Parts: sequence; C-alpha cells; structure tokens
Amino acid sequence: MGFLRGDYYSIQPRLSVKYFPADNDLLYLHFSKMEQFYHCLRLYSWDLPTDFRMPSIDGYKPRSSEHYEVGWKHFLAGGLFELSAFYKTRHHVVALRPDAFVEDDGWGQYVMAGNGDSYGVRLYLNKSWKRWMLQFSYAFSRSREWFDDMPSRGRMPSLFDVPHQLGTALSFKLNAHSLVSVGGMMRSGKVMEFGEDLDLAPEEQFRTDREPLVYRVDVGYSFEKAFGRRLLALRCGLYNVIGRPSDEDVLSFYSAVWHGNCLPYASVSFKF
Repeated sequence: MGFLRGDYYSIQPRLSVKYFPADNDLLYLHFSKMEQFYHCLRLYSWDLPTDFRMPSIDGYKPRSSEHYEVGWKHFLAGGLFELSAFYKTRHHVVALRPDAFVEDDGWGQYVMAGNGDSYGVRLYLNKSWKRWMLQFSYAFSRSREWFDDMPSRGRMPSLFDVPHQLGTALSFKLNAHSLVSVGGMMRSGKVMEFGEDLDLAPEEQFRTDREPLVYRVDVGYSFEKAFGRRLLALRCGLYNVIGRPSDEDVLSFYSAVWHGNCLPYASVSFKF
C-alpha cells in the first residue's frame, strides 16, 4: 500500500430534542454523527513509539459513526431515575490481522478494515433520604465488529465490548461537613487481543477469550469546609478492600503491589 494523498471533509451534526410530558418527567432523543481522521493501533499490550499511528489516507478512510439514543428521566423527591437505550453504527474501523508479525512498513499486510455497531440499555438511580444517599447504575451493552478479510467469523466482539457494568455507592452524612461512603463496581472482562506470550491470537481464537470478571469494593471519608470563598477538602479511604481489579488498573494505579491489591489513598485540596 502506498502513502497516497487524500482530502477528506465531513459535516458532523448534533441534534437533541427534549419533551416534558409532566412536571416530573422528561423524554429525550439524541442524535450525533462523528468522524475521526486518525488511526491508532497498539502492536503490543502497552503503548510503544512503533505502534500504528497514521492519519486517514487512501486505503484507510476516516472512522465515522452515527449515535442514536432515546431516554426517560423521572425526577424524584431528592433524587433522579433515568432509563435510556442507544444504537451506534461505526464505519472504517481497523484492526491487526490474526497472526500478524510486524517487521516492516508494509501496513497493508498487517491491518484490516471493517465496520461495526454498538447497542445497549442503561439505568441510573440517585436518591437522598435524610442523611443517606444512594447511587446505582447498570448498563447492558454490546459492541461488535466485522471484517471482509474474515467473513467466516461474522460479527465478533470489539475490544470495547463489555456486556455488563454495574456500580453502586451508599453514603452517610455525619454532619454538615463530612460523610463516609461505601461503593462497589463490577463489570465483564474485556476481550483479550494478545495472549500470555504477547503475540496476537490465531484466526480461530481471534477475540474469543476474555479477561476474568472485574469487581471491587471501596470505602472512603470526605470532609469539606468553606471559609468565605475558600474551600478546604480532605479525602481518604481504601481502594479495593475486596475485589479483583483489572491488570490495567493495577499497572496504572500501583507503584507497589500490596496483598490483595488493597491500596490506601488520601488527598488535601484548598480552593481560593
């Protein structure tokens, strides 16, 4: 594949329509079209300068998508309930071919292009009662891709396919300035692109394996007090008291590995 010149332009509209059928209810419809004129593919499990980074050229057209979403919000006394559903199309997505071994700049041998889509349902609840506050969210979604170079595999999970995501937090207000919280999250494991040997999987195993289920429970304490226009904020807690964080989280957040990956944290901020 040669580096041929190509001029691309696009119109990327956004549309949002909202309607109040009652004082406490809101219906909405969102539409957006997006386009990205840049491609990036990691060749290994971590970022390297040799990764595939290229602006859109002839042969690798800009990635584009159309996002459609409908939803309903119900305003509660001291809270909010929201339910929404979405569908998203994706065009000109790129991926490394199975069994690819990159050894020169002939990207046409290693990179394949295709299309994809995503769909899902999301639920969110926020409710306060006296000194208590509850937050809960759940999402079921699927993200799929298909490539002309692999017609026998049909629609496969994309690297962003996480079918189930759940998060919740319960807080208790101790006084006007401080509160304690217990929170947790759980999500399906992401699709594995590389094996334990850091090589791409063969075609028959391409995007068939996932990371294990990820979950954790955190506890925290926060204190805030205003001094006129100034604000003092203190926060501390334990991250991952119980759970199994992803390898990505461990690499990103930990400078030292503790037993069970439990990690204390603390912060102090002063706004003036």
